[in-house]
Amino acid sequence: MKNKEKDIKDLINDCLKPDKSAQFELYNRYSRAMYSTTVRMLGDTPEAEDALQEAFINAFKNLKKFDHRVTFGAWLKRITINNCLNKLRQRKLNWLELDFEIPEEPTDNDYIIEPNILNEAIDKLPSGCKTVFTLKAFEGYSHQEIADELKISLSTSKSQFIRAKNLLHFSLKKLVQL
Repeated sequence: MKNKEKDIKDLINDCLKPDKSAQFELYNRYSRAMYSTTVRMLGDTPEAEDALQEAFINAFKNLKKFDHRVTFGAWLKRITINNCLNKLRQRKLNWLELDFEIPEEPTDNDYIIEPNILNEAIDKLPSGCKTVFTLKAFEGYSHQEIADELKISLSTSKSQFIRAKNLLHFSLKKLVQL
């Protein structure tokens, strides 16, 4: 791991010169992981590809501010998520409002779902639920961080997450039964 970090530090130093081949190498190392993040947040759209490119442009412009307190991947992921959040703010997120109570946790037995089926089900969630679910379940944000980033209340973050989980549970349960 130390050798890889040293390689990253060397690449970053070369990128600061600026060395285009070092920038290309850094892009190649991290673009797939960052693209997965943009697709989870924005869907498999040209907008996700734009967010990826913008994240790398922002990262290269601000590379001198990278202080190695976190890994480069974590720093870049934060930039990528912020770009996605900015794009989501430009859209109007649809917050799911229900007239009835949904149980907080599904009580049925667990079942195994293929990742591509899960991703399709997540993509079908209302945009607000999808955003909160993605930030909480995949990106590890706390509800307070989500509320702050999206400028929503803490209770809205929690309820959207619970609703997303329940909607996923019910839609995936139907698929499993078919």
